[in-house]
Amino acid sequence: MTFAGKIRSYLIAVALLPPVIIMLVVYFGTVKQLESSYQTKSYERLQSYRQFDNRVRAGLKGQLKGVLQSPIWQKALIILKSGKHPDIEQGTLPLTLDFLEILDNNKVVLWSYHRPGLVGENLTEIISQIDTDGFAESIEYDRHGPHAAMCLYYAIDSSTAVYSGMYVDETFAKTAAEITSAEAFLVLDDADAPDGLNVESLSRDMLHESNDKYYSLLNGGKSAGFYLVAEFIGSPEKSAYQSLLQITGIVAGISVLTAILLGIFISGRARKEIDNLVDATTRVADGDFGTTVMAYEEGEFSQLADSFSTMISKLQEAQKRLATSEKIAAWQVMGRKVAHEIKNPLTPIEISTDDLRVSYKENRPDFDKVLTETTSTIKSEINRMKKLLDQFSSFARMSAPNPRTVNSDDVIQKIEAVYRSDIESGKLIVQSKYTGTLLVDSDQIHQLLINLIKNGLESSEKAAVTVTLSLSDSRIKFAIEDTGPGFAKKILEHPFEPYVSTKTGGSGLGLVICQRIVHDHDGLIELYRPKKGGAGVVILLPRKDG
Repeated sequence: MTFAGKIRSYLIAVALLPPVIIMLVVYFGTVKQLESSYQTKSYERLQSYRQFDNRVRAGLKGQLKGVLQSPIWQKALIILKSGKHPDIEQGTLPLTLDFLEILDNNKVVLWSYHRPGLVGENLTEIISQIDTDGFAESIEYDRHGPHAAMCLYYAIDSSTAVYSGMYVDETFAKTAAEITSAEAFLVLDDADAPDGLNVESLSRDMLHESNDKYYSLLNGGKSAGFYLVAEFIGSPEKSAYQSLLQITGIVAGISVLTAILLGIFISGRARKEIDNLVDATTRVADGDFGTTVMAYEEGEFSQLADSFSTMISKLQEAQKRLATSEKIAAWQVMGRKVAHEIKNPLTPIEISTDDLRVSYKENRPDFDKVLTETTSTIKSEINRMKKLLDQFSSFARMSAPNPRTVNSDDVIQKIEAVYRSDIESGKLIVQSKYTGTLLVDSDQIHQLLINLIKNGLESSEKAAVTVTLSLSDSRIKFAIEDTGPGFAKKILEHPFEPYVSTKTGGSGLGLVICQRIVHDHDGLIELYRPKKGGAGVVILLPRKDG
């Protein structure tokens, strides 16, 4: 993560942490406790309602028994069994009983109080839902339409029974609401249910959460065809704390937004200062020691910029001293090498001169022969010194490369033109696996390749050389391999040390010059032993656009 990103993250964390802690404390410490307490109270109210429901059922059964034991109903039952229609007054039925039918032992209605249209109907299907206490819940119909009802089946004797009950109406629902301290409503059709509430999933004496409310089934069910549902809205305290949570959430959102904006502002200014330092560091890394840094504002960054500028100034001075020291040390080493290499031919010159003087003084008869041999030796050694000094002068005078865009085919063709006869004889193979441009000093690269090819061909009489141009990891690669005896161990250990050579009459500056050319092109050069034997040189040059 970037520095700017970290600043923004820290500010967001600082802004978000306090309101989140408050929200968690309020939610788990208060809202959850209130919710748990409210659920406990709701279960207690459901138990109170169940006790009320049992009393209602017991009251219905008691009232029905009282009605059937009254003289009026005893007389009516005798008349009904005789096959006549009894005439019973309206006032003889308690107000809590909304309907009453007398059935035979086949569950066929013989007589109905208030619902004469049911006479002759078979109630076997309804009676089959009666529980062990004689009760059932169902939808009952009269001239006013459908009604949710609590029904009671009571056998008078072996041939006669009574089917009666009361309607579960709005008055009953209000009573249920008072007992449960909740809203109570009837659902005769799924369309009457609140949105999102599946009434079929409700159970008696159990709480079902939906839309931040709790619901429970008081009476009815799928088999009954109606649902009397209690809706527990929740405590006012819970709503207040939920409002507090919402407000805290809004505050948290505003805090986070403020933190983000503040983070962007602070990190943007810091990033500007840092980018300034990074840009200056990059320029210094590229060798521009004249770089200075100016801070945009006063403060720590201004002090850092001043320290950076001071450091660059001291680094520039140190670099100059180091460069001077390195040059002195390099020329000292080179001077010792040159002195050593010049001293070698002086010895045979000195010996030859002494032989010539002695032969002359002694007037030896073979003086002419000695003269010829000694002067030949002296001339040969002088020529070797001249060659050595010429190469040293050439190395010392090497100028910086003048890179230009060159086509890879042109580089290959120049090599082929120089070594045409060796290519025809098979001693040199030149192959190119890269077609494109190079940004190089064409003359220096040509000299580099010529030197390496010449070394390979001169390594032995039967040596063959292969030159391959390719692209490796987005870098230009030259690989020069020969089939000669390979590099000596001392050259592989010290590959680019001046005046180290295994060739007769070699100066030891060839590889040093090659390294200098590659180094000036910001490239790499390495010596190796190929698996098939011989010697190998690999050169990697950066691929730059011209």
